[in-house]
Amino acid sequence: MTAGLPNYVIQPNTMWGSGYPRSMAADPKNPKVVYMGIDGDAADGKSGGGIFKTEDGGYNWKQLAHQPACRRMFFGLAVDPTDSKRLFWGCCGPNGGVYRSEDGGETWQHVFSTETWAFNVLVAADGTVYCPGKNLWRSADHGATWKQVTQFTGNRSIIGLETDPRDAKTMWISATTWDGSSDGAVYKTSDGCATWQEITGNLPYRKPLVLRFNPATNELWAAGSGLFKIKQ
Repeated sequence: MTAGLPNYVIQPNTMWGSGYPRSMAADPKNPKVVYMGIDGDAADGKSGGGIFKTEDGGYNWKQLAHQPACRRMFFGLAVDPTDSKRLFWGCCGPNGGVYRSEDGGETWQHVFSTETWAFNVLVAADGTVYCPGKNLWRSADHGATWKQVTQFTGNRSIIGLETDPRDAKTMWISATTWDGSSDGAVYKTSDGCATWQEITGNLPYRKPLVLRFNPATNELWAAGSGLFKIKQ
């Protein structure tokens, strides 16, 4: 499925030298409407990356006419499950942070810039928004105000984010470095981010980039170099 997508490798303002499709987010009220994030700027008469939309389940795509001011992104794309018109875009570097659209991507507002390297963004089932940087930030009012909910130090970046859809107080995050070390960990909160417990345990790859929770089996999955699961 390539109709409407860039037919070249994007290079300006990409994460690691080349831009690729890095994140997808479906409209929870219409599964045929899907948004895709591709990193990289428009240049030399080419359209670059940014946010693309399909309304037919992925057969045909269209680049949104209006884009956030920063297109260097990783996993930072989410649709608010409480309002299909509300989109969030997390991005990195100059003009980085989190952008919000209230009209399906027609206009964008820069709602978080305290940390400018936001590799991910998550909107929980109740509409709470989470933005990771060196620390995790939370907004209970759709991005109007933010509160820091971790107190980490060092050079780690928070990448993986996941919540329990049955319990808004339960959440997991993964923190990692981008070097070749094993400096990384997985953390869990069961009290709404008031306290955090490290649950890395015997995880062979300590720097997972993706966390997913299956409420049907109570299993947390961690993906990076390999795929691992643990009962919760």
